[in-house]
Amino acid sequence: MTGGVLALVLSAAASSGSTLEQLADGVATRVLGAGLMGPVGLVVEANAPVLARAVATVVCGRLTLAKLSCEVLEATPSAAVALATTRELSTLVRLSILTDGATLIVRGDALETWRNFWAGERPTRGPRAVAIGLTWEFDAEVAALAGVTRSPAPAVPLELKLTSLARWGTVPAALAAGDLDGDRRAEVAVLLGEEVVLLSADAKVLARYDLSSGPAAAALSREPFGALAFTQNPARLVAWSGRRARAEVLALVGSTLRPSGAQDTITMDGLTARLEPGLNRFLPDVQVGGRGLRLPSGFQATSTRSGSALVVWPDGSATLARQLPASGRIGDVGCGSALGDVDGDGVPELLVSTARTSGDADELRLLSLAAAEALAANAQSARSTPPSWQATLKGRALVMTGADLDGDGSEEFVFGTWLADGTGELWVARRVTP
Repeated sequence: MTGGVLALVLSAAASSGSTLEQLADGVATRVLGAGLMGPVGLVVEANAPVLARAVATVVCGRLTLAKLSCEVLEATPSAAVALATTRELSTLVRLSILTDGATLIVRGDALETWRNFWAGERPTRGPRAVAIGLTWEFDAEVAALAGVTRSPAPAVPLELKLTSLARWGTVPAALAAGDLDGDRRAEVAVLLGEEVVLLSADAKVLARYDLSSGPAAAALSREPFGALAFTQNPARLVAWSGRRARAEVLALVGSTLRPSGAQDTITMDGLTARLEPGLNRFLPDVQVGGRGLRLPSGFQATSTRSGSALVVWPDGSATLARQLPASGRIGDVGCGSALGDVDGDGVPELLVSTARTSGDADELRLLSLAAAEALAANAQSARSTPPSWQATLKGRALVMTGADLDGDGSEEFVFGTWLADGTGELWVARRVTP
């Protein structure tokens, strides 16, 4: 059986069997898909040693089934490369197993261990490598291995209520939320054309600022676009219109937004980026945690919560991962999508719009983080799993953010829509308390 055919068999098998069997099939499929060869060294880390050993056993079994001999290495991920090279292993697979009592999360990578010593003083590694990110719901077997006592709890449905906050004669081009006045409650900033409007949680206008006096961008986008971000220490609002060459930094003084500088980048939830002149997207060269990174392409929106990052791409797909770059994508996700913790449990939910570019209606779908990560890991559409909640909108959702508007520790989703008559509307989606 060839590696390609076997990869298809393992991929099909991943839809059935125990959680550990599905996990092992998923890892084997990714190793085979990257064209990696045996023998394979495997390192597995987990808080529960019994679970780590069980995962290592099952994964090695699947790799052996795929005609790749496998050896479990007793080493840290950082030391495993040297150990694998010493033992003349062709491939190294490194896995970290995380659990939250309900979800099994597998993160890691697989890479060639041979090094090209003809490359000079700094030898390079082989070209084949793949990131591994898988998420599965617990079953009884995994719960036992992880030492988790699972007591059934009644399911509490997540239901949202939509409320219109404001209407404008133009389309909202950017949206952000943060505490600018120090009252520990989020304000909402909206970019309307080239005017920044700062709103209270109940949509009262607190301040306005016109960005049109700044230097013009090298090229102008056909449709309204821009970016907004709140920073702290000191509290500032950074605003960038797609028609301007630079972002302006604004401070709230009383009821006035006053300029306090300009900059060539904007940092949104820890991701620092630049607008791409003439297009409704950001350039692919970004910084994450102070580290330079080049994404696969320009992107349209980003959102980060509790270590998970959402990036929405112009082709109507989105990446959801705990680190960037990531390979798995969710299909049919629009730029009006974001992460937000609507039930206050510390784990964000994902609210997605559709990737429609025409029509006068849109659909919102609320997904749990585990469900969304499973979609990304398996490259499935956002419509391929039942949502926790859904609603149909008039107009298209263009911008969205999560925000704690009432200071209760749970977030709401705030989003702006483009209506069929060319006007815009601001909405909030709040959880309905059981």
